[in-house]
Order: sequence, then C-alpha cells, then structure tokens
Amino acid sequence: MRILITGAAGAVGSCIARGLGARHDIRGFDRVPMPDIDDAIVGDLADFDTVLTATAGMEAVIHLGGSPGEQPWEEISQNNYAGTYNVFEASSRSGVRRLAFASRAGLLKYPKEMTRTMDMLPQPHSLYDISKVFGESLGYMYSRSGDMGVVSVRIGNFNRERDLPEHPHQLSHGDAVRVFEQAVIHPGVQYEVVFGVSDSNWPLYDLEHGRRVIGYEPQDRSEVPEEEWQ
Repeated sequence: MRILITGAAGAVGSCIARGLGARHDIRGFDRVPMPDIDDAIVGDLADFDTVLTATAGMEAVIHLGGSPGEQPWEEISQNNYAGTYNVFEASSRSGVRRLAFASRAGLLKYPKEMTRTMDMLPQPHSLYDISKVFGESLGYMYSRSGDMGVVSVRIGNFNRERDLPEHPHQLSHGDAVRVFEQAVIHPGVQYEVVFGVSDSNWPLYDLEHGRRVIGYEPQDRSEVPEEEWQ
C-alpha cells in the first residue's frame, strides 16, 4: 500500500516506518527532516495545504503527529486539534481509504484490578487527553459520512530504547508495527477502536477485541507477578 505516516520522525513513527518499509511504499511527514525515508515532506500539521499535498495519492494514513503530553493551549490547539482535523479532512478529500489514528490507552483511568474494555467511557484529565477523544470522534464522523474506514489505536507506553514490554500498559516495537499495519490493511472496517498494547499475563486490557475486529495478534508479552495486579 501507499501509506502516509505523520509524525514519522518521532519514536513510534520512525519505528513503524522502518517496520512497514519492506512491504509498503511509505511517505513521511513531520516538522523535522526524516533522512531514513526517501519520500518525506517537512511541514506543519496546522498548514492544511501542505497536509493535503502529503495525502495526495495515498491509500492509507497513519496519523501519529502532534504535541505529546502537557503543552500550552496555543501549541496543542494547533498541533493536536487543528492538525488532526486537517489530516482527516485532507485524507477524505484525497480519497484515502483507511486512516489509523493514534489515540491513548491512558484515557481509561480505572482501578488497576479492572480489565479495560471498549465499553468503558474515556476519563480525560488533560487537554492532551481530550485531543485524543476529539480525534476518535472525528474518526467516527468521517467514517460514517464517507468512504474512509477509520481505526483509532489506543497506544500504551512506548519507549524508543526499550524493545520488549515489561508491563501490560506497554507496546513493544514489533507489536507497534503489527497493530498499525493491521489497522490499515484489515478488510471490512468502517470504524473501530482497539488497544495498542502488547500481550501480558496480567489482563489489564481486552486484547480479544483487537484480534476480532482488525486481526491484531501481539507477539510480545510481559510476565508480571500476580501480586502486582492487586
């Protein structure tokens, strides 16, 4: 597939670009250069015309770009709100068939003895959290009104320096590639939300849902002493 990855210079984006590069034609988009990606566009998500140029000719988009964590409203409003809208709108205009949106597993701030499931309501604690709820809602809206399927992937903790998971909230490098690839290639998807975490003996997240709706089979697994679950 021809896949645009926004935020391709970041930790998750660069990992996914490397992992998918052998099987797909990758275009990168970020505010800084991406020397490892041949087809790369340096630009700002808040610039709609540049985003529209980046989505042209793409079959799928993996939207990872935006400001991480707590940032002033002036920055996050442009990068995470206006920028996310621009990606969805430009993708729709460009005829993109599938969009995978990077949401956040931490939206579900429930007690640790409870398994997080898709019927739990998000509990945003910050403007960053709310930007992820906003993106998920945009995804639902665009998937209902057009021909573009959308998968919101609620990513757990990802560490550029740590390949394998040590906790059920973590996402390994290999599983990051697997979950986003499945999000854009699995057939018959209109709108789904899945957890982007690796497997674990601690059932903190419902991974069966992702297996069922997009065929995401995590291959990496953490083993946590049972007394830590309580």
